[in-house]
Amino acid sequence: MKPKQILVFFTIILTGLGLLMLAFPKNGIKVGENFTINFITWDEFLNPVKNKDITNILENNQIEEDSVSFFENEIYDSVYIDSVLVVYKPIQISVDSTLQKIEFAKGCDTLLDNLFLTFAQMKSTGEKIHILHYGDSQIEVDRMTDYIRMKLQSTFGGSGSGFHSGIQAFDFNLPLVVTYSDNWYRYKVFPQRDTIIGHKRFGITTSFSMFKSVLDSTDAVNEAWIQFEVSPLAYSSARYFSEFKLFYGYNKTPVNITITDDSDNEISDVLPADSCLKIKTWSFPSSPKSLKIYYSGNTSPEIYGYSFESASGVMVDNLPIRGSGGTFFGLMDLSLTGQMYNAMNVKLILLQFGGNVIGRDSANIMKYCSYLSSQMKYLKNIAPNARIIVIGPADMSEKNKNNYITRPLLPFLIEEMKKVTFQNECGFWNMYEAMGGENSMPSWVFHEPPLAESDFIHFTPQGAKIVAQMFYKALIYEYNNFIINQSSR
Repeated sequence: MKPKQILVFFTIILTGLGLLMLAFPKNGIKVGENFTINFITWDEFLNPVKNKDITNILENNQIEEDSVSFFENEIYDSVYIDSVLVVYKPIQISVDSTLQKIEFAKGCDTLLDNLFLTFAQMKSTGEKIHILHYGDSQIEVDRMTDYIRMKLQSTFGGSGSGFHSGIQAFDFNLPLVVTYSDNWYRYKVFPQRDTIIGHKRFGITTSFSMFKSVLDSTDAVNEAWIQFEVSPLAYSSARYFSEFKLFYGYNKTPVNITITDDSDNEISDVLPADSCLKIKTWSFPSSPKSLKIYYSGNTSPEIYGYSFESASGVMVDNLPIRGSGGTFFGLMDLSLTGQMYNAMNVKLILLQFGGNVIGRDSANIMKYCSYLSSQMKYLKNIAPNARIIVIGPADMSEKNKNNYITRPLLPFLIEEMKKVTFQNECGFWNMYEAMGGENSMPSWVFHEPPLAESDFIHFTPQGAKIVAQMFYKALIYEYNNFIINQSSR
């Protein structure tokens, strides 16, 4: 073909494509039930969806693989707060690296002061506190919690992986590897409450376990065991504990218990019959690498969980409930839950939910946020000394033709969650904005190595650490402001 003919040919083709782009329906042409023909529109051609640049986020959040004790070989400034000597100066973080701060309702910017005072005094008082990290599948396998725990323990003291349900809905190998005999029964409140048990005593993990069914009324003696092994994949601070606690109750007859460790040391004990929450504590001069617990009795106690702790410092507990929106607290015996919170000296509750309720209906989002608001009220009532921070959902993508875009109602959900959080005088940390905001998830998925999974919802372990570091920095930013303000009194 001659050059002129080639030019005419391409002009005709481009003109035809341009007209097709103008005429083709924006939502495509549906063929049958499950097939749609799509074609690029002029708007999509002129304004293509671009992946967010997250370079600045990643540069400001280089992850430490592990952390040595913050107290080693350091000298600290001292200040007096309410006549109590506090031996910490502000913690060294770059203000510029705190890209997303914790938000508070107007007049509530001192919400975390009591928590920060506890942090600041911890080295001298030897106090032990728990921080509960509730969440959906985004925090399974200790994701996010592990890094937050490591940083807080290396900063303020403490060790151990904290509270565990023992018999779990799903098997995870972090921070502990758990194995058990096959005669355990697990009773739960979510996704559907077990009603055969006749009560609502599920404890802080939303489930409890028994080695004899509640339907078994025979006097036969049952035996069972459960073993916990420290995972070599866990951060170092989580691998060491000096106290082992059992939370149980409501066994009608005494139960024999034997605990053995990896050095073949053995402890024998009895759990007396009782009709209330009981907590049994055993101490170890050196941290075991594994513990195996044997039970024997003709009735089983309700076992709410186990805790692996140091004698003082910060414990951070990973409490994932897959598929949940965090609206289960009102379905449980709040008296028992409150007793456990009080016994654990809970000072902070993190609620990381929202991703499972996004849907496509704004009315359902409003209803969900109303339920979420009631959960905060329940928690404030049963744990008046604890503070609550809601962590909003991450960016979540859906495929639109050849692009991955933010789910349409996600920003609305986050704003409504923030609104009810402020109404309840709790803190809010916007994970969506922290990771880059609208259409940022593809940048995490396509990063090398990947920082989010190919479902465009969940972070990889490395990505979760980056997000956890951003939250830790936001928390320490507020802590530093507290210390500076107190020092200037």
